[in-house]
Amino acid sequence: MLEALQEAWPRLLLVAAVAFAVAEASRRLALRRGVLDVPGHRSSHTVATPRGAGVGIAIGAALALLLSGPSGAARDAVLLGGLVIGIVGLIDDVRALSPSWKFAGQFLAALPVAFALPLSFDGLPFAVPLPVAIACSLAVILLFVNVWNFMDGINGIAAAAAIAVCTAVLAVTLGTGAALVTSLAMGLLAACLGFLPLNVPKARAFMGDCGSHVLGLGLSVLVLAAPSPPVAIVAVAASAAFLVDVLGTLGLRARDGERLASAHRRHLYQLVTRSGYSHVRVMTGYAAWMLASGFGVGMAQQAGFGRIGAVLVFVVTASAWWGLQRHFTLHLKERGQW
Repeated sequence: MLEALQEAWPRLLLVAAVAFAVAEASRRLALRRGVLDVPGHRSSHTVATPRGAGVGIAIGAALALLLSGPSGAARDAVLLGGLVIGIVGLIDDVRALSPSWKFAGQFLAALPVAFALPLSFDGLPFAVPLPVAIACSLAVILLFVNVWNFMDGINGIAAAAAIAVCTAVLAVTLGTGAALVTSLAMGLLAACLGFLPLNVPKARAFMGDCGSHVLGLGLSVLVLAAPSPPVAIVAVAASAAFLVDVLGTLGLRARDGERLASAHRRHLYQLVTRSGYSHVRVMTGYAAWMLASGFGVGMAQQAGFGRIGAVLVFVVTASAWWGLQRHFTLHLKERGQW
């Protein structure tokens, strides 16, 4: 593993530098063109901020795949899907798309990836038809894309969470020959590190939908292209905090009869920041939990209890989310801030 890191670090440094340079250029262009995220009553920020700097993450990750990713249909499909979904996100950053058009663009981008990387069902006692496996891949891609999009609401959280997931995946794949997964994970990690100085601790730019869409698609590929089920399980377990927050919040809003496509501030990370915690503290808390979840399941895999460990991670994460969500909701209601 150490040898692989020593060999890869010059490329990672290049990817981080390119991501930063492109993001900074995008920030300046957005300022000149007035492409700003203007705060509203549901915003987590108070200053109009350039958006769309996530194009740096997209180009950085693509560069990493081109430099070290294995040539072939899978890599080309990921590059094509990333290009399409990055363009869809960038259009939404510049000129807001309706939810239906946005989802249509996401679906179009997910198609080549799903066909190239149908979800593996290794270990089942029966064969899963290819159309079903492709449909499941589409579901995984669209889930991750929208989860990262929904959770990109405070400084650094989406990039830091992606770094945590990629680090956990690299811990179980680096040096094993899983070229597509390792090259993409290292590329996403380096690109996020290059972007973060523009977003933390004070946001000089937002990644926007371009960045969050590409991150979601890239992280879904870590699941779909995993060389074995244990690696996919680590990637999913490391993402548990984001998955639980999004799916749990959607469930609460559906229960309360809210229009699910409308903007809101009911995610746990939003409740915590509204209660007075800084963006950096909340970002760090999520990233630390996701890193611990991924590493914990990775260690459980070595002991032969990976699936049990993953189930335990989701149970504990969901329980913690439910308790904290109720606590901070009550806290905000008592202060008249709900």
